[in-house]
Amino acid sequence: MIDSYDNPFLSDRNRRRHLRRRTRIRAWADPGGAAPVVDCLVLDVSESGANVLAVNGGALPDTFELQIDMRSRMGQAEVAWRDGASVGVRLAKPKT
Repeated sequence: MIDSYDNPFLSDRNRRRHLRRRTRIRAWADPGGAAPVVDCLVLDVSESGANVLAVNGGALPDTFELQIDMRSRMGQAEVAWRDGASVGVRLAKPKT
């Protein structure tokens, strides 16, 4: 396996520490407070991050709680990059 950190031909966007697995999980981004949740689709996920697409094409906030349903949280998400309605996020483990 090639470590992307040692490969100068891979773009910065593909220099990930963990392998990502393609998914199509319906979820929502909860920014907290009075701000409305944003329906989204998790396109791929790894141990430490995910690629999330806002379903309605709206903008996702810089930080939010990524939830799959009322009992399943993926964790606190912090945006690392943006590409239109799609964002790459770093995920912190959910609080128990």
